[in-house]
Amino acid sequence: MMAPMSVGASYFNPYEATALQIEAARAQIAFRSRHRVPSKRRLQASDELMDQVELCREASVRLIPSDLWQKVVRLASEVDPNLPSRLGSDRRPDRVGAILFTLQDRLLDDIRTERSRGAAPVIPLFAAR
Repeated sequence: MMAPMSVGASYFNPYEATALQIEAARAQIAFRSRHRVPSKRRLQASDELMDQVELCREASVRLIPSDLWQKVVRLASEVDPNLPSRLGSDRRPDRVGAILFTLQDRLLDDIRTERSRGAAPVIPLFAAR
């Protein structure tokens, strides 16, 4: 990385400015990628939660455990802020399973749109002759 230009410099170095902009963009991309959970990982997490809800249903548990409930609400709020309000306080396995199916449907739609984006259009740098 280049040393920053001194404050009292009497000239503008465009190469240094460009290098600093590129470095800032790389740092921002690295920050975003660490803090953004891809849809595929969320889909895997929802599958695991669905398995646990199904186990509760098979065991005839009337209400899912609170730790599982917290995981479902957290994942639902990450995918769509409106889903936790649809969950309400109903912790019955059938209701939670239905919300998880809705959540998985939205995640699958997100994955499909990510795949269908394709390549970005090429912007010509110079006018055609």
